Amino acid sequence: MAKTLVIGLGNPILTDDGVGIQTARAVRAALPPGAGVDVREVSVGGLALMEAMIGYDRVILIDALMTPGSEPGTIRRLSLDELGHTLNTASSHDANLPTALSAGRRMGAALPADDAIAVIGIEAQETLTFGETCTPAVAAAIPAAVRMVLDSLGA
Repeated sequence: MAKTLVIGLGNPILTDDGVGIQTARAVRAALPPGAGVDVREVSVGGLALMEAMIGYDRVILIDALMTPGSEPGTIRRLSLDELGHTLNTASSHDANLPTALSAGRRMGAALPADDAIAVIGIEAQETLTFGETCTPAVAAAIPAAVRMVLDSLGA
């Protein structure tokens, strides 16, 4: 059985930026006992995010997206290639996630293949305002995002 990790990304005190973490918490609560899936909450990107994936065969990342023209609460499943250089995966002080994964593999880290990393993105409305709850449209999307993750896990 593949060693699997679900990572909820974001900042839990910046309204919709915390949707990945809130979704991961709901996934953890919904998993049956002994599911053999680790669930983590992570507020970093790049190299530190890559390090969190070491030792896993499969990873599902859950994060907020802000795509121009997209409706808040829209859920999209993306491959690592489709993720591109988003705000949270690219920084002038760190490597973007694909670059970090490549560097980790060159250094011999046991990381999942790119096609074994999926991203569940939830379109955000507000990510710069302090608050521990998501906006209504984004909060309403969490159950469907949880179902998408559980379906991906076969749980």
